Amino acid sequence: MSLGVVSVRYARALLEYSVEQHVEDVMYENMHHLLSAFMQNREFVLVLQDPSLSVKEKVELLCSAVGSPIDEYRRFSDMLIRKGREEYIRFVAHAYIMLYRKIKNIIPVKLTTAYEPDSHLLQSIVELVKGDSQQVSVELDNVIDSSIIGGFVIDADSLRLDASVKGELNRIERSLVDDSRRLI
Repeated sequence: MSLGVVSVRYARALLEYSVEQHVEDVMYENMHHLLSAFMQNREFVLVLQDPSLSVKEKVELLCSAVGSPIDEYRRFSDMLIRKGREEYIRFVAHAYIMLYRKIKNIIPVKLTTAYEPDSHLLQSIVELVKGDSQQVSVELDNVIDSSIIGGFVIDADSLRLDASVKGELNRIERSLVDDSRRLI
C-alpha cells in the first residue's frame, strides 16, 4: 500500500479512538508538537529509523518530542514502532491534523506580515476568512517576514491574497516586462 493510504488509515483510526476517549483535542496538540519536531529537526526521521535503538527508546524519543504526551499518544506511538511503521509517523501526524480540522470545521490561515500586527488586524483577518459562517473556526498562524517590505499575505486553504509591497513590485515588474516584449 502507498504511504498516503496507510498514513490516512492510521490517522483515521487514531482520530476515531481519540474521539471515543474524549481526548481528540489533546491528541491534536500532541500531533502538532510532533510535526513541529519533525520540521525543526530533519534528522529526527533518521534517528527513528535507526535499527540500533530499541522500541522503548524510540517511543521515549517520540514522547519527548511532544513534551507531556497523553497515554493514548504513548500507546499509539508504541504500536507504530512495534509494527515497524516508523517512516509513517510524520505522515500520520499530518493526516491526523487534516482530519481533525475537517471534523471540527477549522480553516488554517497563515498570515505573513513585515511587522507584528495589532489585534484589530488579526481580528479583521479572522472575520474575513470566516465570512458569514459561525460554524467555522479559524486557526491563525502569524509569520513575520521583513522581505515582503509592507502589507500582508494571507494563505487560507488553497487561496492566497497577496497585498504586500513585494507582491505589488513583482506584479509591476511582470507588467513592464510583458509590455516591453510586446514592443519588440
